[in-house]
Amino acid sequence: MQRLAAEVAQDRAALEDIMDALGIPVRAYKVYAAWIGEKAARLKLNGYLLARSPLSGLEELEMLRLGVEGKAAGWRTLRVLAETDQRLDAGRLDELIARARRQADLLEELRVRAVGQVIGLGATAGDS
Repeated sequence: MQRLAAEVAQDRAALEDIMDALGIPVRAYKVYAAWIGEKAARLKLNGYLLARSPLSGLEELEMLRLGVEGKAAGWRTLRVLAETDQRLDAGRLDELIARARRQADLLEELRVRAVGQVIGLGATAGDS
């Protein structure tokens, strides 16, 4: 997970570089709104005040997977635009797309393991 977190930070920096190349400013209020939304999402009324719900890890993996899929869709859109917009580096976007695919695969493997733990079957990614 540490490697994934480092890659997500690199992806954010890559997005900021692309925005800069396209002349798109970073809107601080959107950054703050996303931060607040992330914190609010942690306030789940799941009956577990002081401990984590058994489903929390699974939910978090599924949300991370959705985020990676959304990021990949954005990279693919930019890749199409790179065919006609010289400000975009098609090779770099290909790398970002491939990395997002690896991230999604990793998260899916972890999600399948978490499902096995939650339902008590001890399933592994190879069992699916």
